[in-house]
Amino acid sequence: MPHLYCSPTAADETESSTVKHSLPKPGVCGTNLADRILGGNKTALNAYPWTALLVTEPRTGGSESFGCGGSLISDWFVLTAGHCFRELPDWAHVVRVRLGEWDLESDPDCNDENICNDKHLDVNVGSYVVHEDYDSKNLHNDVALIKLAKVVSFTEYISPVCLPLAENLRNQSERGKIFTVIGWGTTERGQEAPGVYGSRYKLEVEVPGVDLGTCRESYPQLLDSEMCAGGETGKDSCQGDSGGCLVAPETDGYWYQYGVVSWGYGCGSEGLPGVYARVISFMDWIEENMK
Repeated sequence: MPHLYCSPTAADETESSTVKHSLPKPGVCGTNLADRILGGNKTALNAYPWTALLVTEPRTGGSESFGCGGSLISDWFVLTAGHCFRELPDWAHVVRVRLGEWDLESDPDCNDENICNDKHLDVNVGSYVVHEDYDSKNLHNDVALIKLAKVVSFTEYISPVCLPLAENLRNQSERGKIFTVIGWGTTERGQEAPGVYGSRYKLEVEVPGVDLGTCRESYPQLLDSEMCAGGETGKDSCQGDSGGCLVAPETDGYWYQYGVVSWGYGCGSEGLPGVYARVISFMDWIEENMK
């Protein structure tokens, strides 16, 4: 059985934890209104509105920081990596999830045309569950599910990503598929904003899928429940994107999450893809724990 952990803020929750939740349908999820900006550049203000940041604080009080990402998958739940909880030092804990963020140094955020989004939304962590077979040595089964302390209302800047529920999506190969990674991860310019890894602005980068057989030439320990993407110089997800999502648009026009950023060697190193938890392998676990 998975281990459920309650946050000190769980008393804020307004709903019984025995209620079973369901994933939203395409159209409610997976809507990306922005024009694409390619190649590790700033996204548009309203792009990838499911992107989340995990807010970490010292248990004894002190400054907050952002060390992991996540993805909003419903009005109550955020999907992230297990290591974002299990590998935290004992003195720190994840207390909140930030949604609707773009520029870490302003609120609300405004682009070069002086168009501004809504203020970002910080929501307390109600509870979380890490996969019961999480392996800290090899980072196998590197997934976790956060239940927020209150329900989230969807806007142009905050809405969920779709998960691959349909059979035709579950049977796809990543070979030849182009994915997108989003986050505030380490960039070639290094640290830009205090208390975070990497970029001040939400970034996107396209990465090619790598079939598991090829990826095992670099990482022979990989399980079938993992997947690989990237391996091109300068294009990869890095520390600040841990727990973030690997997504792709499908023929229905909506965006689906296929991976959770887990680990890799280096950052955008030629021939060394990034490793992701394969969301398709964890769909039953996710749905069982949405309560």
